[in-house]
Amino acid sequence: MGDRAQKVNLVKLVLYILKRIWLVIICAGIGFAGMYCYTRYYKKDTYTAYATMYVLNGNPNVVNYQYANANDLSSAMMLVDTYMVVIRSSKVMDAVAERLAKDYPGISTGFISNSLSMGSVKDTSVFQVYCSTSDPKLSADICNAVVDAAPAEIIRVVNAGNIEVIDYAEPPGAPDGRNPVRKGMLGAMAGGALAAAVLLLFFLLNHKVSDSEELAEDYTPPVLASVIREKKDSKDPKAFILNEKSPVSISECYAKLRMNLLYTLVNKEKKAIAITSAIAGEGKSTIAANLAIACAMSGKKVLLIDGDMRRGCQREIFGYGEDLPGLSDVLIGKLKWWDAVLPEYQNGLNILPAGQLPPNPAELLALPETAELLTETQQQFDLVLIDLPPINVVSDPLVISAHVAGCLLVARQGYSDHRMIRKSLVSAELTGMNVLGFVFYGEKVNQDSYYSRKYYKSKYYTKGTI
Repeated sequence: MGDRAQKVNLVKLVLYILKRIWLVIICAGIGFAGMYCYTRYYKKDTYTAYATMYVLNGNPNVVNYQYANANDLSSAMMLVDTYMVVIRSSKVMDAVAERLAKDYPGISTGFISNSLSMGSVKDTSVFQVYCSTSDPKLSADICNAVVDAAPAEIIRVVNAGNIEVIDYAEPPGAPDGRNPVRKGMLGAMAGGALAAAVLLLFFLLNHKVSDSEELAEDYTPPVLASVIREKKDSKDPKAFILNEKSPVSISECYAKLRMNLLYTLVNKEKKAIAITSAIAGEGKSTIAANLAIACAMSGKKVLLIDGDMRRGCQREIFGYGEDLPGLSDVLIGKLKWWDAVLPEYQNGLNILPAGQLPPNPAELLALPETAELLTETQQQFDLVLIDLPPINVVSDPLVISAHVAGCLLVARQGYSDHRMIRKSLVSAELTGMNVLGFVFYGEKVNQDSYYSRKYYKSKYYTKGTI
């Protein structure tokens, strides 16, 4: 994708997170409450004592404190990290632990090391040793033991001329400030950031088609129409069929699809269209049936062929018998196609069932009889629509690519996978199948507010009008 697509994806990412901002808020609230309660009710008080030291370095290449300048002070402050490493060395820690062992039996060098920290006084060559523990006297004793034991080792390692203790540590009179609100805010930021990171991960790992703009942006074939899928609990295919009681918004979706499809066929000799999808369950049979109905309502003479000889769905949609002869019987020469075509479902709409289940559907479609069938039917009908199996599941749609004007590829919102769509487009390109465009099928199809709120409610339009 180009720069434009990347910008759109960034916008989609922001919108994706904003739509789920409640999750970020909840996680931030949990983080705030957790840190606030822990800091206020469960965290033990700590006491921090500190001692102040001054190092007169004997290495003239580092700093000369008799004639100190800004560069010298900067170099001296940079040595604080070195001093900390030396102080935490096993030699110094062992000496400190030995000194404290009498008053604090069992104290370990690890405990002492973890309680220490250091820092330089701003714009000076003075540094301080801090110690934080739950006992104010212990904090002061550790600091004083360190500043007594460390100088000799620092002088040896850093080549310092002398070390002076400016102030010894005193036991702090009050515990360190807990500030539960501040800790709670940090917890809130951590919780919110974690939720946002999880949403980002889900967004990056999601390969499902979310809207028609993705199809238009990512692929060459155009989106001929976005069709609303009604929200119904019924699993009966007839519940989704277009009829006089269908909402005008849905009828108009199929009217737009019909108009755009017929426009693409203006300069084409063939009038046969294959309708397929990348994978099963994307709604191709429903789209094929309703498109056939919409075209018939506009005055076209339409033949709908159930070309899925493995698991045809049109018999369930239109309610005809399962054992009726159809396409498979025509292709093996058992009867002529006009004898298998059902009486008009409505004015202008004829249906050719799938017929008996054959052992080799793809081989049947590759027979010369298929080309003969499509040639003859296109002479008798204004439009021939063929409901075919998914293009990534079987080769049936690709076998008839030379005998049709092209195919419509149905993509269902929140179900179709971009990886499968790309695979199907590659297969179509390799076999010469012309993809006329996409049909986006979903429950949340963006519609212009003017049409959805005013135009559809106009007294000049009634339900079922196409």
